[in-house]
Amino acid sequence: MKRILLIMLILGSMLFFGCVDFGGGGACTSDEDCGQYEQCNQETGYCEVAPGYCLSDADCADELTFCDSDTKECVFQEGRCRFDADCESWQVCDAEKYCRAGIGYCSEDSQCDAEYEYCDPSRHTCEPKPGFCEQNSDCDGWEECDPESRKCRPLDGRCNFDGDCETWQSCEIKTHYCVANEDYCINDEDCPTGWAKCDLESNRCIARQGYCAVDNECNWWEYCPEKTHICTARADHCGTADDCGSWQNCIEHVCEAKTGYCDTDDDCVAGEVCNEATHRCQ
Repeated sequence: MKRILLIMLILGSMLFFGCVDFGGGGACTSDEDCGQYEQCNQETGYCEVAPGYCLSDADCADELTFCDSDTKECVFQEGRCRFDADCESWQVCDAEKYCRAGIGYCSEDSQCDAEYEYCDPSRHTCEPKPGFCEQNSDCDGWEECDPESRKCRPLDGRCNFDGDCETWQSCEIKTHYCVANEDYCINDEDCPTGWAKCDLESNRCIARQGYCAVDNECNWWEYCPEKTHICTARADHCGTADDCGSWQNCIEHVCEAKTGYCDTDDDCVAGEVCNEATHRCQ
């Protein structure tokens, strides 16, 4: 009995000091006598739910809403609505009072092209799956979107791997440009400066007119020097007399001693030798 009296005394004190809220309906003379989400009805002298708030689902009087226990406000059940404004910005309210994705938006992958797209959960729009594209801006700067395969492909001369280039090229991964392999060229800049140019048919460096790359590009009596790449007469051979010594003539592209001169002892008569300094027999 003492325990029951103690409990009644504690409850009476809490009621007196306004510590217990039984959900409204208490007697009042002003709003201060009511709970946080209530107001005092001056006509009845009792607390009632304030406009815009609720204490239970019954206070909402709308089958599509319920009373939020945290905010004490009537809110729509998940996915339900009466107007577009009751939905997310990317949704519209349909005839059955459900929020659904508006035109140009999506809520799940099935609303997108199953082969190429997925529904981006943050933007709620259909976006290309990894490796696919809809427009050039979906690709890297060196790529374009192929309208048939809807995949990004390198622009002409650009690449992602060697297979994107010609057989005589390789892919420079840092720049994504196809570059010529050794001994090949794309333009004159890939060739040695001065004496060579790029043959666009073979994509190889060849000698410019008046120059040579190898000996067999010269006459039989000439060779191709590595420094000048200009065909030059071989030793003791000539194109003109200027290629020979002053004591020689150019005969059929061979330098031969003039009459009275010699190159070797064989050019002298028996008993004489060829003086290498004067090129005279003595």
